[in-house]
Amino acid sequence: MNGERGMIRQSDIAREAGVSQSTVSQVLRGAGDLSRISVETQRRVLSAAKRLRYTTSPQQRTAVEKRHAPPLLGVHTFEPIFPTSAGDYYFEFLQGIEEQAGVEGCNLVLFTAARDEAGVRRIYRGDVNGLGQAAGSVILGHRAHQDDLARLASDAHPFVYIGHREVPGFEISYVGGDYRSATGRIVDDLVALGHRTFAYLGEAVRYEPQADRWDGFSAALDRFGLTVPVPAYTQPDELATQWLDSALAAGTTAVLVESVSLLRVLHAIIGLRGLSVPDDVSIVLLVDDTGGPGAWASMHVPRNAMGRRAVRLLTTLLADPAGDYERQILLPCAHTLEPSVAPPRHS
Repeated sequence: MNGERGMIRQSDIAREAGVSQSTVSQVLRGAGDLSRISVETQRRVLSAAKRLRYTTSPQQRTAVEKRHAPPLLGVHTFEPIFPTSAGDYYFEFLQGIEEQAGVEGCNLVLFTAARDEAGVRRIYRGDVNGLGQAAGSVILGHRAHQDDLARLASDAHPFVYIGHREVPGFEISYVGGDYRSATGRIVDDLVALGHRTFAYLGEAVRYEPQADRWDGFSAALDRFGLTVPVPAYTQPDELATQWLDSALAAGTTAVLVESVSLLRVLHAIIGLRGLSVPDDVSIVLLVDDTGGPGAWASMHVPRNAMGRRAVRLLTTLLADPAGDYERQILLPCAHTLEPSVAPPRHS
């Protein structure tokens, strides 16, 4: 038997995975990305933990045993449909949620609520909390409904939102990406290549993640003493060739784009004008390049790690609701400037 009374320890996982015990500890806490542990190594640790049937700490196992059953965690998305394909943007979040739930010894249930007239899956139907069967919930989705989040917080239902969200009057728990810092680093690299005039294409509907990206962009330009452009917050079908013409006439050499849908239209407009990327203009996508037209310089959102860290935070909230620990977490994002960025021709 391994460890006391046959309990699997983190040292057992370390031997199984061929890594240090410190690495195992970081990965199982959902902090692998913060510690710069490669995705491959994190997956190896999680696979070893699953094979050995490891579950959290002895204290938390005791709490679970007192309830006579593993805690049931709910997963809810505000999106119109649950992701079912590995190519879906939200699939990596769900994969991380499932992986960490296994490590924590929890069961998962997906709550697929009926959609409202806007196509958003709502948590509440009248006064009934649809997540009430779960001990706590992980919530995700681009179309977050503020009223539902506020009611959950008011009802003291333990939940963690995947993504940066602020709810007036409440300090909700969330795990997001540090888009502000990541966008600032992208600007740093573009300036180092010689870019001095920028344009910004943003989504028409603004949530905290979109605002964080713009804040990081504008703050970086301010830091360099460069002109902050007027952002174009628009729907893809409203983006016209005139916008690109005006941007290029103003000397723009690099465009930062918030979404794949906007990128698709911009790419088509560039082609209509007989221009090419990156020879005539450099493009950076401020989200993962999932389903984009071709390959692009892009920000890499740690979606799997965000899902795992959200589950870890939720189980901590359930085990120690009054504890002194961080409840609003932003994970670092990487980026690449290949293949759609090059030094401007005039540099």
